[in-house]
Amino acid sequence: MPQTIAEYFIQQGEERGEKRGEKRGEKRGELRAKREAILKLLQLRFDSIPPSVVKKIRSVRRVDRLNALFDQAATAESISEIEIN
Repeated sequence: MPQTIAEYFIQQGEERGEKRGEKRGEKRGELRAKREAILKLLQLRFDSIPPSVVKKIRSVRRVDRLNALFDQAATAESISEIEIN
């Protein structure tokens, strides 16, 4: 049976919503993975990480900022050298 115009628009809206949801989920997963990689790197390099540093890293919401933090974590001589603000 052919679709009505209303059914077509409903289907299109659902598909767009699904795509947006998938993109948001992918973004959240990417952010979470980068945060955990930074924390693991810091733990391997410096043994313990102050809870305040963990909290700050987990609050970062931008991929470019997390990439910069990862680079800093890889090259810093101490945790205090990492600019987490």
